[in-house]
Amino acid sequence: MGWADKELKKHKIRKLVEQAMKDPKYDAERKEMFYDYYLMSLNAFLLISVDFMHRKLGFGQKRIMKFLEFALAQMQFVQEDEDYFRLMNEELEKEVGVNVLGEMTKGEKHDDRTHHNED
Repeated sequence: MGWADKELKKHKIRKLVEQAMKDPKYDAERKEMFYDYYLMSLNAFLLISVDFMHRKLGFGQKRIMKFLEFALAQMQFVQEDEDYFRLMNEELEKEVGVNVLGEMTKGEKHDDRTHHNED
């Protein structure tokens, strides 16, 4: 197979991939897959948070359930108001001195010894 045939084959494959990606069925599957990953991430974060609250802060079932109810109720604002969490983060930073969203986007691993327990 000559170089021209290879280029033609690549072009045909590229066109097929582009066509498939524009297909509404593929788009729906991709959205469903993204939503599944989103839920897995959210569930993992909630589990990590609850484990921390129980093991490190001594929270029992009642306080953990209050947290979960609060967290899940707050998630409705993701769809309703894009600025809600940014504004909440700004207010928490003013009150507590921690930029939660800024810390989460750094991608750095934090050593527990570098943080001071002020509570």
